[in-house]
Amino acid sequence: MHFTYPLYLIFCFAWLNAKLFAVKDDSLKINSPAKHYFKTVIYADYYSANRQNLDLNNFYSSKLKSYQISQLALGFNTPLVTKDFYKKDSTIISNFHLLLSGSFVTVKPLFEGISDNHRLVRNTIGLKGIYNNGKKSLFFFEVSPFTTKDRGYRYTRTGRMASMFVYNCTVNKYFSFRVGYVRSFAFGNRYHLPYLGVRVGKLDGVNVSIQFPRSVSINLPIGRYLRVSIYTKPQGGLYTMANTDSLYYLNNDKRINFGRYEFLSGFRLDVFPTNYFGFYLSGGFSNQNHIGFYSDSYNRRAGVKYQPFYKEKLDNSMFINAGLVLKFGKSKSIYNNYNLYDAQDLNNKDVNGISQGNSQIPAKEKKIKNIGTDDVKDLIETSDLY
Repeated sequence: MHFTYPLYLIFCFAWLNAKLFAVKDDSLKINSPAKHYFKTVIYADYYSANRQNLDLNNFYSSKLKSYQISQLALGFNTPLVTKDFYKKDSTIISNFHLLLSGSFVTVKPLFEGISDNHRLVRNTIGLKGIYNNGKKSLFFFEVSPFTTKDRGYRYTRTGRMASMFVYNCTVNKYFSFRVGYVRSFAFGNRYHLPYLGVRVGKLDGVNVSIQFPRSVSINLPIGRYLRVSIYTKPQGGLYTMANTDSLYYLNNDKRINFGRYEFLSGFRLDVFPTNYFGFYLSGGFSNQNHIGFYSDSYNRRAGVKYQPFYKEKLDNSMFINAGLVLKFGKSKSIYNNYNLYDAQDLNNKDVNGISQGNSQIPAKEKKIKNIGTDDVKDLIETSDLY
């Protein structure tokens, strides 16, 4: 199976982390203090939508006939550096965090009229930095270079760069706002976009979150093990694809670019049975669904945006989405730190837009003043805008 090798590597990474922690504890024979505020996280996310017929009056659509998409994402996030800054009385006033993240995404677009052996792959490795000034401000950046290719066609490999910078102001536990910049491929093209966000309501209670270009959601915790949300969000990407089906014939390009984006609107249930494992289920409707193909030779004159030689808006469809999260290691405790609550929320999706589902914000039934050692541990939740 095409997913087996990257899945094997990621779970080997998890196993190695667990063994290293065990060896360290055995050698010291004491419980050594945690060095970081975040655990190592590994996640898997699956998405699929139903088949849609294309406009047979269009030359390219009549060749493609119909379209269906499925996607599998595997990824990890692990802390590299944590630096606390102290007052003279040894109390912490601010901190800096540097984390390594990576993901493997494979997309299978099925067109009834052409070959079904196109498996489009994206490999990402990136860095995330977070500075919490200890007051109301949080600065977040993510730099994520990635490669994309059509599996089995080495000449289709190409490199791209996604990035994001966001300033978050936590006015109080009921309200925060964000401004920033995103270089994103999640809309099926290459865009430079502003980031604008606002949240009303407590993150450990009912809240409404409006984050452009990430998502709009209404979130409700149910006890300490469940969370439900109603949401709408964009999803998509830009991938290189072998031109083996001669979709673009004017300049005899060996490779072309396939872009897709859609807005998902639906219901999601997150389940957290333990502090080290969680999963989620989601479903709903895909609307504003677009696909397009772009020629490298046609777009060689550069520019922010690709110009498609074929683009089509599709009918609405239904989708399903499911995922799981594994967490490893120990993390420092955080007491009453609302900036880090917002940081966790900010990092619940990566720059590609894939949700990690790794929320560890204390459950609504707990009082904020009684937050314990195991609460709010995993600030980073890799995986919204590639």
